[in-house]
Amino acid sequence: MARFYRENYNIDQFLKWDRKNQLELQPKFQRRGVWEDAARSYLIDTIVRGLPMPKIYLRRTVSSRTKLMTYEAVDGQQRLQAILDFYKGKLVLNKSHNEHLGGVTFEGLPEPVQRSFLEYQISTEVMEDATDPEVWGMFERLNTYTLTLNAQERLNAKYFGFFKQIAYKLAAEESAFDAWHKMRIFTNRQIARMKEVEFTSDVLVAIVKGISDLTEIRRAYGDLDKEFPGRKTASETFQESLNFITSQIGDAVGASRFRNRAWFYSLMVALADARSGIPDGYGPKKLRSGIEIQKRMFALDHELGLMDSPEGLAELKLRKTPVALAELHRVLSRATSHAPERKVRHRYFFDLLTVPEGEWGKILEP
Repeated sequence: MARFYRENYNIDQFLKWDRKNQLELQPKFQRRGVWEDAARSYLIDTIVRGLPMPKIYLRRTVSSRTKLMTYEAVDGQQRLQAILDFYKGKLVLNKSHNEHLGGVTFEGLPEPVQRSFLEYQISTEVMEDATDPEVWGMFERLNTYTLTLNAQERLNAKYFGFFKQIAYKLAAEESAFDAWHKMRIFTNRQIARMKEVEFTSDVLVAIVKGISDLTEIRRAYGDLDKEFPGRKTASETFQESLNFITSQIGDAVGASRFRNRAWFYSLMVALADARSGIPDGYGPKKLRSGIEIQKRMFALDHELGLMDSPEGLAELKLRKTPVALAELHRVLSRATSHAPERKVRHRYFFDLLTVPEGEWGKILEP
C-alpha cells in the first residue's frame, strides 16, 4: 500500500539528484514538455522573487539498473525541467518578467541571488511503495476538486508577457485592492477567480485601443504579449483614473449602482478619456469637481432606479421620461459588454464628468 510523505527540498537537492541520474522527468505518468519559454521564464521569476510555487509530486523507488534511490516526477516535470534548464544555461529569464534581472541565465545572476535560488524550498509530496494504479487513482481524486477555469484564468495560464504583467500589477496594487473592497466592486471570491484582473484588462484595452467588446481582452493578451508600446502611459492613466474615483467620488460609487461592473467600467473609461483621451474618445477635457460629480451620480442612479418598478415608471410618465434617460437605461440593462452599448454609455458618463451644470440638466430634459 502506498505511503505519502510531505517534504521540503531545496533546488540544490534536485540538482544533485539530476547529476547522479536519480531524477526521472519522463516517467509514464508525465506528458512530454510542452511549456513555452515564456511560461518557463515566469516560473523562474517566481523563484527568484521568493514567491511560492505549486507543490511537486514524486514517486521514490529503487532503480533496478543502478540500485540507487530514484525520484520519478509524477506531477511537476515541466517545472523541474525549467529549473534545470535555467541552471544549465538553456533558459533565459525574460525582461518582461523581471526588468532588473532579466536577460540572463543562472550564471548571470548576482551571487546573492544565485544562493537564494539554490536554497529555494519546493514543497514536495513523496510517494513510496505506490503502484501505477495507485498513482492514477490519486490524480483522479485530485482532479475531482479542480474548478473549471473561467476565461480570465485561461488567459492567465496561456500568456506571460507584458500585457498580462501590467494588468496583474495594476489590479493587485494595494491602492487598487483597497478600492475593490471599500467600494464593494469585487467580493473576495470574485478576486480569487481573477475578476478584478479581467476588469483591469478590459479598461486597459479601452485606454490603448478604444472602447470594444469584452472579448477583445483575449486579442490584447496575444497582440501585446511580447511588445506593449505605451505601456507606461496606459498604466499611469489607469492609476490616475482609479485614484480620482477613490479620493473624489468613491462614496457615491459604493452607495449606488455605479459599483456594478457595467457602470464602473464606463465610469473608469470616461475618466481615462477625460484625463488623457482614448482612441475615438471625446477627451481630454477638464473634470468637474468631485462634489458636483457625486450629486449627479446619486441623481442619475435615482432616476434610472425609477425605471425598474411600475410605480417609478408611472411617476416618470407623468413627468415625461427623458429620451436620454430611457436610452441610458437600455444600455445599462442588456448587452452591457458589447461595444455599441458601451459607446452609448460612454457618451453620457463622459458628459456627467465634464459638462457644466446647465448642459447636464438639458441632457436629462424630456
